[in-house]
Amino acid sequence: MIVMKKGWVKIFFIILLLNGQFTTAQVKFSASATPEQISKDEFTQIRLVVENAKEVQGIVPPVMNNFVIISGPNQENGMSMINGDVKRYVAINFVIQPKGAGNFTIPSTTARADGKEYRSNPVVVRVSNTISGKHSNTGVNAFSSPFMGLDPYADAPRENSYNDHILRKGENPLEKIKNNILVRLETNKTSCYVGEPVIATYKLYTRLKSESRITKNPSFNGFSVIDLQAPDNTSYKIERLNGREYNVYTIRKAQLYPLQPGSLELEPAEVENNVHFIKAEYMNRQRDALSDMFQEFSDVSVPAEGIEDHSVTLQSKPLSILVKPLPNADKPASFKGAVGNFEVSASMAKNTFSTDDAGSLTVIISGVGNMQLVTSPEIKWPGNIEGFESKTTDDIFKTTVPVSGRKIIDYPFTVSSAGAYTIPPIEFSFFDIKTAKYKTVTTKPISFTVTPGTGKPKEIDTASLQKNNQSYLTRFFNNRLRVASVVAALIICGLIFWLKRDKKRDAAIAAAALEEEKKANEAPVTAIIENQQNPLAEAEVELLANNGPEFYHTLNHSLKKYLSHKLDIPQEELNKKSVGEKMDSKGIPLEIGLQLNALMDEIEWQLYTPEADNEQMQGLYERTNDLIQLINTYKS
Repeated sequence: MIVMKKGWVKIFFIILLLNGQFTTAQVKFSASATPEQISKDEFTQIRLVVENAKEVQGIVPPVMNNFVIISGPNQENGMSMINGDVKRYVAINFVIQPKGAGNFTIPSTTARADGKEYRSNPVVVRVSNTISGKHSNTGVNAFSSPFMGLDPYADAPRENSYNDHILRKGENPLEKIKNNILVRLETNKTSCYVGEPVIATYKLYTRLKSESRITKNPSFNGFSVIDLQAPDNTSYKIERLNGREYNVYTIRKAQLYPLQPGSLELEPAEVENNVHFIKAEYMNRQRDALSDMFQEFSDVSVPAEGIEDHSVTLQSKPLSILVKPLPNADKPASFKGAVGNFEVSASMAKNTFSTDDAGSLTVIISGVGNMQLVTSPEIKWPGNIEGFESKTTDDIFKTTVPVSGRKIIDYPFTVSSAGAYTIPPIEFSFFDIKTAKYKTVTTKPISFTVTPGTGKPKEIDTASLQKNNQSYLTRFFNNRLRVASVVAALIICGLIFWLKRDKKRDAAIAAAALEEEKKANEAPVTAIIENQQNPLAEAEVELLANNGPEFYHTLNHSLKKYLSHKLDIPQEELNKKSVGEKMDSKGIPLEIGLQLNALMDEIEWQLYTPEADNEQMQGLYERTNDLIQLINTYKS
């Protein structure tokens, strides 16, 4: 009989999965290449997209051994609406260039969203062993641009032509290359504060005829990076260096926001150059001037033996940026790492509502600075008000230096008793680079009135309900698919209840075994933590049992016990301030500290809500575990 029940459950479960018209949009993770077929000197874009997820915890970049990564990962997010169907997505993309010709498969990769793991499709990129037709047809000379294959414009301006590519008898070609082509890193400053932007520009200076290809991009470890130039931008300008003119191409330009103090090194960029020399004895002496003769190399009849090619890889010199820590003196309690110049404002969706309704407070932080790292300010809620998790919308311009724009933060809340309430001024603190001082801006107090509610859901228009009741029921039962959907949904609920019961039983057995093991190993707490592979083992037991309240209590306790041991802080003295100071002294980046603060806030919020949200358990467990693994990479 049990076997029969399981068989029916599977059948209805399949029916439910196939019935896509009544289910909500499913999470989808896909990969694509645009274009899928290119020449060996062209680019393609690899795009990894997660659709319809409430929260995307991470996307793992694919293995791309047959390509050079020109740019990425570049993150984007947004939404689309077609015929009322709203779809949200989060994506990362890479701009890549092939190392050679052939058919290359970029394997599938994984993404974690809403606490689950998803796998993308593999992508095939076909690379022909030809130079792109757009260059041969547009009249752009193969030697007129050092980044052959990158220029998408037919009417690109011509470089200044120098005669350094003419190789005369007795001249050393390698010495000529050394003196006439180089890669250089320039920054707008060599010293800054944590969170203050630095503009780094990598340039290729050349007086030769060459084809150039970026083989290594700097990784910018220790910085939050925003690129300021599209990877296929091959425009150039004429610059003087050490008294000589060069055609100068910008390889990469980015604004960098240092995340930690110290001396941070900007890695070199690496460019492979195929330099072409023309032997002087093969030149066409009918021309009046050498500069005119070689402005269009393709117009000069030079046999193969008159051309000498050399391949050389050039690197820029590394450069160190001295990052100064933000001062501790006069640091406000509300400071959370914002650097720049900001303003804050707040407003209510409605200033009068009943206890049956939810309130909504909107805080807008606008200005310039490290906007991408700005976090939500804390709200001092009056009594009888319960605030919930905030939602943040970014409206920022990443191409300005520093980043400008605004963050819109919505705080939903409920009020248990009627009356007049006032939300006190909301503080937002930041470090002003221009004055090298901390500043605090505040909103005005916000007053609103809450009227008594019925304690019940909002009344439904009974007249219209009676009028449409019969027609609604008729439509419902005439729709067989809808009836089947409801039946299938009820069966699924039964299946979920059954699985939860089995999980609780298994979890109880695991918990008993764990208790036995604890009694058998009466080691000091410190030794347990050091030898325990998973500091969250107790929380994992409650997770498997789907026991929400106990899970959040155990997760909070386990995380604080881990931090107490890792950071040498007695548990009774453990708070955000002591944790932040210890992490800073151990060289753990500020960005990790901000992530930890946000995580601890979410866990504590779940502890004090009337009903724990079981849907958040898996995601919070994984985030806590990932953060512990990240902190473990830093020595105690």
